[in-house]
Amino acid sequence: MRGILSFLLVCVVSAAASGQESSIQRNSNLRSGPSTESRVVRLLPAGSAVTVISNYPRQGYVRVLTEDDASGWVWKRNVKEAKAPTSALLARRRTPAADAPAARVGDSRIYPNAQMTPGKADPSVTQSNLAKTICNKAWSTESVRPAESVTNKIKQQTMKAYGFADAANHYELDHLLSLQNGGCPDCVENLWPEAYGDPSHPMTQDQRAAWNRANPGSAAVLAGSLEKDLVENHIHDEICRDIPDGKMSAEAKKYPATVTITLERGQQILATDWYGCYRAMMDGNRPCE
Repeated sequence: MRGILSFLLVCVVSAAASGQESSIQRNSNLRSGPSTESRVVRLLPAGSAVTVISNYPRQGYVRVLTEDDASGWVWKRNVKEAKAPTSALLARRRTPAADAPAARVGDSRIYPNAQMTPGKADPSVTQSNLAKTICNKAWSTESVRPAESVTNKIKQQTMKAYGFADAANHYELDHLLSLQNGGCPDCVENLWPEAYGDPSHPMTQDQRAAWNRANPGSAAVLAGSLEKDLVENHIHDEICRDIPDGKMSAEAKKYPATVTITLERGQQILATDWYGCYRAMMDGNRPCE
């Protein structure tokens, strides 16, 4: 219990660290990535209002959202943060699980603790800008993925909070709402140590992949991270299905999207019962709606 309470405190601190009303102290470039080599999106004049939406700096940059919903990276020293989180932004960083049915078809052990990992959305990805963000062929998860130094620390925290004491390589630090589906990149509430195997069959990523190849269709080992990856790709393709020249996943040919869903619905599926979608996919590629 103490571990859970400590972890929830970390989540509160994490939420307060981002979603802050801020201002640009001097003329600054809004860049597509955290580097001077990244493309300049626009110039932000001194005094421009922005909201910091990253919890951790990356190579000296923080990710921000402008008043007209453009997102990018700004040199942290040029950003002056206010003390209070932005209530409007926090509302947009909703927890999809809170708005969706709680029924699940899978074993309870394959899901995260809903209190510790309810899921968090990235406010810079919206239904109206899908063609410019996750459904754009030029967009990549690497443009928002946290640095390894950040994720390694979060993985240690979450494994301790979840009481997992076996090898760290038996788990993937997974985004409940995946990055390609508009999940918050560095929100602790959106990250948890997801097993490749299960408690009776601990496995590394390579071991699970080899087991799946040798035992196609077997349910002897609970579904885990690799199975959820398939769901994440399929949900992405359903979200982007009607976007002209939209980006499709590497699994689109094997599991083609046959329906279109909204970004919010896709996030709800991931936050509540991703395994239900996995079963539908394995049963003749039925849609996840």
